[in-house]
Amino acid sequence: MKSILIKNGNAIICGKVAKRDILIVGSKISDVDFSGEVPKDAEVIDGTDKYVSPGFVDIHLHGGGGYDFMDATKEAFKKISDIHLMNGTTTMLPTTVTAPISDIIKVIKTYKECIDDCPNFYGIHLEGPYISKQQKGAHKAELIHNPCKEETELLIKEGKSVIKRITAAPELCGMDRFVRAMKDYGVLFSIGHSDATSDIALGAMEKGFSHVTHLYSATPTIRKINEVIKAGVMEAAYLNEDVSVELIGDSKHVAVDALKLAVKVKGIDKVALVTDALRCAGECVKESYLGEKIPKNRIIIEDGVAKLPDRSSFAGSIATSSMLLEKGVNHYGLSVEDVVTMLTKTPARIIGAKNKGELAAGFDADIVIFDKNYAVKEVILAGKLVKGEKRYV
Repeated sequence: MKSILIKNGNAIICGKVAKRDILIVGSKISDVDFSGEVPKDAEVIDGTDKYVSPGFVDIHLHGGGGYDFMDATKEAFKKISDIHLMNGTTTMLPTTVTAPISDIIKVIKTYKECIDDCPNFYGIHLEGPYISKQQKGAHKAELIHNPCKEETELLIKEGKSVIKRITAAPELCGMDRFVRAMKDYGVLFSIGHSDATSDIALGAMEKGFSHVTHLYSATPTIRKINEVIKAGVMEAAYLNEDVSVELIGDSKHVAVDALKLAVKVKGIDKVALVTDALRCAGECVKESYLGEKIPKNRIIIEDGVAKLPDRSSFAGSIATSSMLLEKGVNHYGLSVEDVVTMLTKTPARIIGAKNKGELAAGFDADIVIFDKNYAVKEVILAGKLVKGEKRYV
C-alpha cells in the first residue's frame, strides 16, 4: 500500500498543537507520532512551519464555483465537491433549499449517481420545505408547507440510504409523525427556520431534534406574546446541554460577541462552524442565484455576503471552510486549536461520521495542511494527496 509521511508539522491533536511526524498507510492514519524508518517509496510532505489538521467537515453548504446542488446534475455536484475539497473540506453534507418535492427527489437521485466521483460527500441535508414562513429567511414562502404522509413515504423510498440530516420547524402540524418516521433511518433532526417558543423547542428536543441550524439566523430569541415574555429557539439551545448548534462563521452573519457567547455557553464540542455556502462561493461575482438559476432566485453579493436583491435578508454565505478557519482566528479571536475543533471533530461527531475529524491512528487519512496565515496548502483525502506538492525519498 502507498504511504505518506508528513514531517515536522505542527499537528493539532486532541485540541493541542504538537510537533509530530504523521504516517499514513493506504487510506488510514497509521501513526501520529512516527519515529521509525521512512517506508520505501513513501511520499514525503514537509510540514515545517505549517499546521497539520484533520480534514474540514462542513455539514451545511448549498454550492460553490458557480454551481448549486439544486442544479441536480453530475457536473454541478463534481464542481462543488472539487472547489470545497481544494479549500480543505474533506467531508460535506450537500444541502437543498425549499423546493417542490420533485426537485428534491432529483437532487437525491443525482447524489446517488455521482457519489463515486465525489468522495468527500457524506449524505444529504434537507433544509426545507418543512419550515416556518415567519422565519423563512431567503426560502420561498409559497413552497413552504407541512410534512405529509405521501412526501414522507417518497423521501424514505428515495432517500433512506442518503438523507443524513433534516432542518425543520418543530411547531408545524404533522412534525412529530414525520420525525418518528425518518428517525428510523438514522436521520439527524435540526431545528431551523423555526418560530417556536422555547417550550415547543425543548419539547421537540425530547422527541428527536438534537441540533440547531445556523444559530441566531432564523432562530428567534426572547419576545413578548400576549404580554408574556417568552424565550425562543436560541434559549432552548442554551438550556438543553445535550443539543449541539452550528454558526455561519463568515464574519458577516454572526457578530464576534454572539459567537463567543455560543462557545462559552455550549463549549467547542457542541459548536460547529458551517459555511452555508451558495453557488457563488469561491467566485468573484456581484450577483448569483439561490437554488435554481431563474430570475426570481437572483441574489446580490456585496460586503462579502449574499443578500436578497431588496437587502431585506442575507441569502447565505460566499465562504469556504478555509475562510472560516482564517476568520475564526483573525476576526473572532479564537485559538487555532478551537477553530479547528469546531471545523472537524465537532461536526463529525454531530453527524455521526466515525473515524473522521481527528488525527488519530486508525482514523481516515483526511488531512489539511495550512500555513501560519491559515491558507490551505495541501489536502489529503483517504490517503491521497489531492492538493499540493509531493516528492519521493
